[in-house]
Amino acid sequence: MHTILTLAGLILALSIPSARPESAELRFLGQTDFVVNESSRTVVRLVVERIGDPVNVTALVLLEGDDTGDFEATTAAAFLLSSEASKTVFIAVRDDELPEADETFVFNLRLQSSSNGVRLGTPNRATITILSNDNAFGIISFNSTEQIIVDEPRGRNQYVPLSLVREKGTYGTVTVNFEISEGPNPALEDLSPDRGNITIPPGRALVVFSILIQDDQIPEDDEVFTVRLTGVAGGAVLNPNGSSVELKIRRNDSPLRFSQSQMAVAETAGFISLTITRGHLADHGRLVGSDDTEVSVDYVVISGDGAGSATPAVDFVDLQAVRTVTFPPWVYEARLFFNVSDDEVPEIAESFHVVLLEETVRGDAVLIPPNAVLVTIEPNDKPHGVLSISGSPLNQLISINEDMTDRFEGISIVRNGGNYGDISVNWTIIRNSSDRSPVSDDLSPEAGTLWLMAGQMSAVLPLNITADELPEEAEAFLLRLLPDTVQGGAEVDEPMEMMFYLQDSDDVYGLFRFHPEENQNIQSQPDGRFLSLSFLREGGTLGEVALALTALYIPAGPVDPGLARDGVLNGSRSTTVRFSQGQDLTRLTLPIRNDAFLQNGAHFLIQLDSVALVSISPAIPSVSPRFGGALSLTLTVTPDIANGEIGFTSNTTVVVYEPEDTNTSTVTLSLRRDGTDGKAVVFWSLRPIGDNQADITPDDLETLSGSVVFLTGQSDAVINVTVMADDIPEVNETLFLTLERVNVENQILKPGFTSREIVIVENDDPGGVFEFSPFSRGPWYINEGEAVELRVIRAQGQLLKQLVRYVLMPSGNAEFYGATGILEFKPGEREVLVALVARPDGVPEVLLHYYLQAVFIRV
Repeated sequence: MHTILTLAGLILALSIPSARPESAELRFLGQTDFVVNESSRTVVRLVVERIGDPVNVTALVLLEGDDTGDFEATTAAAFLLSSEASKTVFIAVRDDELPEADETFVFNLRLQSSSNGVRLGTPNRATITILSNDNAFGIISFNSTEQIIVDEPRGRNQYVPLSLVREKGTYGTVTVNFEISEGPNPALEDLSPDRGNITIPPGRALVVFSILIQDDQIPEDDEVFTVRLTGVAGGAVLNPNGSSVELKIRRNDSPLRFSQSQMAVAETAGFISLTITRGHLADHGRLVGSDDTEVSVDYVVISGDGAGSATPAVDFVDLQAVRTVTFPPWVYEARLFFNVSDDEVPEIAESFHVVLLEETVRGDAVLIPPNAVLVTIEPNDKPHGVLSISGSPLNQLISINEDMTDRFEGISIVRNGGNYGDISVNWTIIRNSSDRSPVSDDLSPEAGTLWLMAGQMSAVLPLNITADELPEEAEAFLLRLLPDTVQGGAEVDEPMEMMFYLQDSDDVYGLFRFHPEENQNIQSQPDGRFLSLSFLREGGTLGEVALALTALYIPAGPVDPGLARDGVLNGSRSTTVRFSQGQDLTRLTLPIRNDAFLQNGAHFLIQLDSVALVSISPAIPSVSPRFGGALSLTLTVTPDIANGEIGFTSNTTVVVYEPEDTNTSTVTLSLRRDGTDGKAVVFWSLRPIGDNQADITPDDLETLSGSVVFLTGQSDAVINVTVMADDIPEVNETLFLTLERVNVENQILKPGFTSREIVIVENDDPGGVFEFSPFSRGPWYINEGEAVELRVIRAQGQLLKQLVRYVLMPSGNAEFYGATGILEFKPGEREVLVALVARPDGVPEVLLHYYLQAVFIRV
């Protein structure tokens, strides 16, 4: 509200002549040093005291120095009657938008005249320090938040400059802390430092600091780090929209390696190749590192002088014209070719090394293991060779899936030594068990002759697998080479026998799933609640099988196993169901605890984890048992099963206005119950909170407690709070309505929705109604150098702090001390005085008229 009061003319001077010289002293009383914030609500009260003889005296309080615009007025006046010992003047701080450091101002106490024997005492100086404001020490941010893209240097240091800007004020020294994070690897592996601080001196608005990009020689894809300002000291603040910047290091250090660390070749192999890859950390692995530039590396061939060393140009020949391997852009494989020399000299195994030279790497690449390959020329020069079963199958269990394989070609016979002439050897397959049925029932042929032509070093022994629909367990077979049957001058040597298996087939141990025809559900019976589950075993029913599952209770919301809660089922999450041999159906009941709360809309998630034989023979990986359907099942808790969960439908604050006259106002708060089984009574209460809670009485509200009844099947109810009208000035009154308890155990209060805040908005003018006292309204007449005192009074409420701005119009500051200013009414304060003093200027003037305008400011 704005109020304008006009004084026609000037106010009568308050001056009483003295009959004799008086002796009095004028000084400040109480606090004279103030530290305040810059705010339009900041008002400093200075108390002017007179000691000595009781005489009238006019005091001035004047700002020392120039007017910097930091105060609403630079002058104030106080008139002390002989009956008054002290008066209060108000110094109001002006809130501007200029960044400023701490500023200290001095206000001096002065006498309007030295008449009546009044002198100036001490203290007569008051200091007011306005603390730094409007970001005087600056707002710190990066000058740009766009992503910075750099390349990792090779063999040198590279620094990336980052600029910080200091907006608003630049007072004082500030220190900014930073930290680098969020890369795929710790930042310190690629950047230095990964944290630190930057000092910005006074007056500086821009500072540049650098981050070192390190050559780590590690193959890497694009890495994105975040340089984040984490704190600032010295009075400045961080700009949250400019406190981080991304730093991207492009993929680098393409890895170079041999695809294998060793190779064994026959002397008759002829041309051989060694593969070098770029961009792969492992064979057939994903690409890593840069690939858009050319890289190269030199290699060297190393061979010793011993008996086991191959001799260059005798045992092998390097076929490259230059010993440099080059990868153009986007090429990921290169080969080195060698020729193995075939002679007729019987030799033991001989070897040589091919090594990539790290110091010769050119371009953005690094060497990783294996960066050398050992090439071994096998023993040779048995002219017709030595036959044996290939060593690779012997090092691993060979098991054949009957259901998936028609023809198996995983068994090889190898010929070591010479390869001259055609040779042959007979072989046979027998069962390695007590089963007497013919081998041909499961595979064919069961015997035969294997031929290797001249020059041929190996041959595959193919087997046809008999497909049937008869569920069978795994069967073991033994393959034998028959040494006495070899033809063509060759020999047979170990290994001459090997074991292999036909895996179980046609789901002999069963195909497991949730039973599709039986109802999986949550049941509630008089004797308790439980999950009812059933499982089906299809196919074969041999063997004892254990089915492991997990049952999770997940509150209403997304079906996320990570949100599961324990304490609902009467047991652990994990359960195992056993199927005995011949059993194709089993049912499982999982009890729910009697004291467990089932939330409406919650879920039970049943996950099938594994299915396995309790024991197996022979001990080889089995094809079955296995799952044959969905691996999970979700059961939803419906309202008829759920326990009641009661709460407000919203938890926002309710704002209500006190009604007019004798009317009432009703606040309606909605309740909702999830789970509607049974009757429930909810008890609630209202209690006042806040600084003025004592002001809230039963006259404000019709009732402060009560209850709400939910009948069976009922999900919604309301609480009505009645606000009463009165004519008492009141500030905002805050009440807290709390749901306290429910009368039955299986109904609970909904977390986060058990309370509501109700605010009754201030009413009946709690801050008051302001006006000039009838005795101060004039008109009054004064002479230059004389003072006048005005009294501003407050009616109605006195509950709030209130500021009153006044201005003497026109040109009041030029003619009066204290012509502008702000008066402060504290809570409970009914009246405040303000004095005006006409400035003696020595200039002849006619009668001047002024009026006083006041604006009341709500704080």
